Amino acid sequence: MMKMIINKFKNLDVKVKLIMLNGFKFAFGFCIFSTFILAIYHYLCMTPMLYYVGTILFRTSLMFFVDFVILGIGFDTIKKQMA
Repeated sequence: MMKMIINKFKNLDVKVKLIMLNGFKFAFGFCIFSTFILAIYHYLCMTPMLYYVGTILFRTSLMFFVDFVILGIGFDTIKKQMA
């Protein structure tokens, strides 16, 4: 199963890989931003709203990462079937 997934990533189109890489960078930046917000909450304990905002942003960044993986593989599969 893992070999199949690794082979899928190795055989991706160059343009799809580039889009996925940029998406990963975006999701990682979003994740760092949410971690920064959670660190501010941890050290300053200002309001509980800061905690909720940080956790929601963190979950959103993880979902962006997963979405870019799934959509990248999906678009590559569709593109190869059309060709």
